[in-house]
Amino acid sequence: MSMNMVDMAATLAVLDEDSRRTMLKSRLEAFAGMGEEERGQAMGQMLQAIQTLSDEDHSALVASRTWALSQFPHETRVRLIRSHLAVLGELPEEQRGREMGAMQAGLGALPEDLRQGVAASMEVAQVAQG
Repeated sequence: MSMNMVDMAATLAVLDEDSRRTMLKSRLEAFAGMGEEERGQAMGQMLQAIQTLSDEDHSALVASRTWALSQFPHETRVRLIRSHLAVLGELPEEQRGREMGAMQAGLGALPEDLRQGVAASMEVAQVAQG
Protein backbone atom coordinates (compact mmCIF):
# COMPACT_ATOMS: atom_id res chain seq x y z
CA MET A 1 0.00 0.00 0.00
CA SER A 2 1.42 3.34 -0.96
CA MET A 3 1.71 6.21 1.47
CA ASN A 4 -0.22 8.25 -1.07
CA MET A 5 -3.37 6.24 -0.35
CA VAL A 6 -2.96 6.63 3.43
CA ASP A 7 -2.36 10.36 2.98
CA MET A 8 -5.40 10.58 0.70
CA ALA A 9 -7.60 8.83 3.28
CA ALA A 10 -6.40 11.20 6.00
CA THR A 11 -7.04 14.19 3.73
CA LEU A 12 -10.52 12.97 2.84
CA ALA A 13 -11.35 12.50 6.50
CA VAL A 14 -10.80 16.18 7.32
CA LEU A 15 -12.76 17.59 4.38
CA ASP A 16 -16.26 18.95 4.84
CA GLU A 17 -19.03 16.47 4.00
CA ASP A 18 -19.86 17.88 0.55
CA SER A 19 -16.22 17.88 -0.56
CA ARG A 20 -15.65 14.38 0.83
CA ARG A 21 -18.74 13.09 -0.99
CA THR A 22 -17.63 14.69 -4.26
CA MET A 23 -14.11 13.27 -4.01
CA LEU A 24 -15.34 9.79 -3.07
CA LYS A 25 -17.92 9.75 -5.85
CA SER A 26 -15.17 10.61 -8.33
CA ARG A 27 -12.94 7.86 -6.89
CA LEU A 28 -15.73 5.27 -7.05
CA GLU A 29 -16.46 6.31 -10.62
CA ALA A 30 -12.81 5.69 -11.49
CA PHE A 31 -12.94 2.28 -9.76
CA ALA A 32 -16.11 1.34 -11.65
CA GLY A 33 -14.35 2.02 -14.95
CA MET A 34 -11.46 -0.32 -14.16
CA GLY A 35 -11.17 -3.97 -15.02
CA GLU A 36 -12.12 -6.37 -12.24
CA GLU A 37 -8.57 -7.20 -11.12
CA GLU A 38 -7.36 -3.59 -11.19
CA ARG A 39 -10.54 -2.45 -9.38
CA GLY A 40 -10.00 -5.05 -6.66
CA GLN A 41 -6.42 -3.94 -6.12
CA ALA A 42 -7.31 -0.23 -6.03
CA MET A 43 -10.27 -0.76 -3.72
CA GLY A 44 -8.13 -2.98 -1.50
CA GLN A 45 -5.54 -0.23 -1.16
CA MET A 46 -8.22 2.28 -0.27
CA LEU A 47 -9.82 -0.09 2.25
CA GLN A 48 -6.45 -0.74 3.91
CA ALA A 49 -5.75 3.00 4.01
CA ILE A 50 -9.01 3.93 5.72
CA GLN A 51 -8.34 1.26 8.36
CA THR A 52 -5.53 3.54 9.58
CA LEU A 53 -8.01 6.28 10.52
CA SER A 54 -9.53 6.90 13.93
CA ASP A 55 -12.96 5.35 14.47
CA GLU A 56 -14.64 8.74 14.06
CA ASP A 57 -12.83 9.55 10.80
CA HIS A 58 -13.33 6.01 9.51
CA SER A 59 -17.06 6.19 10.17
CA ALA A 60 -17.36 9.61 8.51
CA LEU A 61 -15.46 8.41 5.44
CA VAL A 62 -17.51 5.23 5.10
CA ALA A 63 -20.76 7.18 5.51
CA SER A 64 -19.69 9.56 2.73
CA ARG A 65 -18.61 6.63 0.56
CA THR A 66 -21.98 4.94 1.12
CA TRP A 67 -23.76 8.13 0.06
CA ALA A 68 -21.52 8.39 -3.03
CA LEU A 69 -22.28 4.77 -3.88
CA SER A 70 -26.01 5.53 -3.67
CA GLN A 71 -25.65 8.05 -6.50
CA PHE A 72 -24.73 5.44 -9.12
CA PRO A 73 -27.01 3.30 -11.28
CA HIS A 74 -27.83 -0.17 -9.93
CA GLU A 75 -25.41 -2.08 -12.19
CA THR A 76 -22.51 0.20 -11.26
CA ARG A 77 -23.32 -0.19 -7.56
CA VAL A 78 -23.42 -3.98 -7.94
CA ARG A 79 -20.00 -3.97 -9.69
CA LEU A 80 -18.48 -1.82 -6.93
CA ILE A 81 -20.10 -3.76 -4.10
CA ARG A 82 -18.91 -7.11 -5.54
CA SER A 83 -15.34 -5.85 -5.56
CA HIS A 84 -15.73 -4.36 -2.10
CA LEU A 85 -17.06 -7.64 -0.71
CA ALA A 86 -14.17 -9.58 -2.24
CA VAL A 87 -11.63 -7.21 -0.67
CA LEU A 88 -13.52 -7.13 2.62
CA GLY A 89 -13.20 -10.90 2.85
CA GLU A 90 -9.42 -10.54 2.87
CA LEU A 91 -9.35 -8.22 5.90
CA PRO A 92 -8.69 -9.51 9.42
CA GLU A 93 -11.93 -10.20 11.29
CA GLU A 94 -11.68 -7.12 13.52
CA GLN A 95 -11.20 -4.77 10.55
CA ARG A 96 -13.97 -6.51 8.62
CA GLY A 97 -16.33 -6.01 11.56
CA ARG A 98 -15.36 -2.36 11.87
CA GLU A 99 -15.96 -1.80 8.16
CA MET A 100 -19.30 -3.63 8.15
CA GLY A 101 -20.52 -1.70 11.19
CA ALA A 102 -19.59 1.61 9.58
CA MET A 103 -21.28 0.54 6.34
CA GLN A 104 -24.48 -0.30 8.21
CA ALA A 105 -24.40 3.08 9.96
CA GLY A 106 -23.79 4.83 6.62
CA LEU A 107 -26.64 2.93 5.04
CA GLY A 108 -28.91 3.84 7.95
CA ALA A 109 -28.11 7.53 7.47
CA LEU A 110 -29.31 7.55 3.86
CA PRO A 111 -32.80 8.73 2.92
CA GLU A 112 -35.18 5.78 2.54
CA ASP A 113 -35.22 5.72 -1.28
CA LEU A 114 -31.42 5.73 -1.53
CA ARG A 115 -31.12 3.17 1.28
CA GLN A 116 -33.47 0.80 -0.54
CA GLY A 117 -31.53 1.19 -3.77
CA VAL A 118 -28.17 0.42 -2.17
CA ALA A 119 -29.67 -2.47 -0.17
CA ALA A 120 -31.09 -3.99 -3.37
CA SER A 121 -27.70 -3.69 -5.06
CA MET A 122 -26.03 -5.30 -2.02
CA GLU A 123 -28.41 -8.25 -2.21
CA VAL A 124 -27.64 -8.81 -5.90
CA ALA A 125 -23.88 -8.44 -5.27
CA GLN A 126 -23.96 -10.92 -2.37
CA VAL A 127 -25.86 -13.52 -4.41
CA ALA A 128 -23.36 -13.08 -7.25
CA GLN A 129 -20.49 -13.38 -4.76
CA GLY A 130 -21.66 -16.85 -3.84
